[in-house]
Amino acid sequence: MSTLPRKASWCFATVVAGTVSLGAVSTAMAQGVDTLGGYNPQQTGNYVTDDMLLNADKDPANWLHYGRDYETTRYALQTQINPDTVKNLVPKWTLSFGTLDGQDSQAVVVNGTVYVTSSYNRVFSVDGRTGEINWKYERELPADVFPQLCCDVVNRGVAPYKDKVYLATLDAHLVALKNNTGEVVWDQQVGDYTGSETFTIMPMALNNKIIVGTAGAEYGVRGWIEARDADTGERVWRTYTIPAEGEPNADTWAGESYKYGGGSAWITGSYDKDLGLLYWPVGNPGPDFDRHVREGDNLYSNSTLILDPDTGEIKNWFQYTPNDPYDYDGVNEVVLADVDGKKVWLHGDRNGHLYSINREDATCNWVVPLGEVNWAKGFGENCRPIMNWPEKDVVYDQVTRNIKPSLDGGKEWHPVAYSKRTQMVYVPTYNFSMDLQAKKMEWKRGEWYLGAKVINFNPGNGAIKAFDAATGDLVWTRPQMAPATSGMLATAGGLVFYGDPEGYFHAVRDDTGESLWSYNTGTGIHGNPTSFSIGGDQYIGIVVGAGGGGIWPLTFGDWLQTHTKGGALFVFGLHNG
Repeated sequence: MSTLPRKASWCFATVVAGTVSLGAVSTAMAQGVDTLGGYNPQQTGNYVTDDMLLNADKDPANWLHYGRDYETTRYALQTQINPDTVKNLVPKWTLSFGTLDGQDSQAVVVNGTVYVTSSYNRVFSVDGRTGEINWKYERELPADVFPQLCCDVVNRGVAPYKDKVYLATLDAHLVALKNNTGEVVWDQQVGDYTGSETFTIMPMALNNKIIVGTAGAEYGVRGWIEARDADTGERVWRTYTIPAEGEPNADTWAGESYKYGGGSAWITGSYDKDLGLLYWPVGNPGPDFDRHVREGDNLYSNSTLILDPDTGEIKNWFQYTPNDPYDYDGVNEVVLADVDGKKVWLHGDRNGHLYSINREDATCNWVVPLGEVNWAKGFGENCRPIMNWPEKDVVYDQVTRNIKPSLDGGKEWHPVAYSKRTQMVYVPTYNFSMDLQAKKMEWKRGEWYLGAKVINFNPGNGAIKAFDAATGDLVWTRPQMAPATSGMLATAGGLVFYGDPEGYFHAVRDDTGESLWSYNTGTGIHGNPTSFSIGGDQYIGIVVGAGGGGIWPLTFGDWLQTHTKGGALFVFGLHNG
């Protein structure tokens, strides 16, 4: 801070690196200014304002949110890489994470700086042009957290906000890191990992709040969504996704089954700037496969909750699979779009269907199958499924065979992309069936609570599919031998990017699905692609590294005979030669 004489005056002053540079001195000090102070950009780093977050959908350079914008479209505005130039796409740099196991993250980019997480809650800040590491944060995790993790030691990214990035950890902490140094600003315990409240989510930054949701439904955790003060880490609100006795819709749970009701919320929600509402996806009920101990619709499991972002109050909801005995985890992302004059959300669910829902009143516009489905015979009012019971019910005394789809979908957690250019939604799909038998279990804190005696997966395949967002009509499909284990990216340049478990990163035409380019990264891809620009040059990033839970280790048990694990971030750009 610089102090100027009271009598001094100026007509122009600039603040550089914390000092005052007086260009032409004139009259302001005479008007009562005693002290002129400024900020040091090197101390505040890449400052991310609320305005930047609100208008991320119009930002052609950065990737600031889980889905690039609050609407979770995963639609990038860059056009430099397009059907004509994509043949010249080459690796520009690679960052090795130095760790194996599942990699479910993505590159978040602020003004040329890339922030990316790896398994075991490592955070890297990287120069987006060169891949040189600015700093890294390595968290020491308690040894007893690992038995509490459903699906590997994964993380989905940090949220940039103000001069910090925010990390939700496997041991149920929320950590604020200085974005230019990696220094810990605050570290707050948010949940109790010893009771299986763990975090794999990328937080959401919204109106000076950091919003997260817990994992743990497979352990009978009663799920919740929580907002914390961005400056202090103190709790602002918490909303339980399963109502307790005396709360609205508690009667949708038999007896005291709500206490172990699941409903975890480990995928980042979406925010409607016009309506001022938060849309947050909620996962499966607990126990996963024994519906008979929790008769009723089991609200708000397998639902999208519409919340007041200031208070966490539940305003409305839509449920995809009531009284679910199949582990059709409805936690998948919610894409907000304006389609043919309608405000809708688009949701690809593990129950094997793609939905268009009116986001003003939560009424269903249409629902279409993503692949083969036989657990439901059709749909009734407001797209409520008509269960194919007793034929495909999951019971104690026999194995129910060939239930379609398997517990991983339909569609797994890997996010869709919505293109404003084509008005299509691009969905990574699975097409497998399963055999199930239920088992009575007693809930025990910190232990698996599945309620299953038999779980068998049957042969199938995967595909990338493009649907018309206005009608739900299938426009094109690209079948593949393996399930689709990567998130999607659509661009204004007319391309769709995605990876596969064989390790190939693909670019196809957004209108036809025609293959234009691919690159073998050398390991399976379970992370998400993102796009960013620096100095007018467009880059595409993809996190690679096979692993995770669910169907992957069961279907690909021999995968490591011909493949290797390895976590990394690959960044591609156009060849300049």
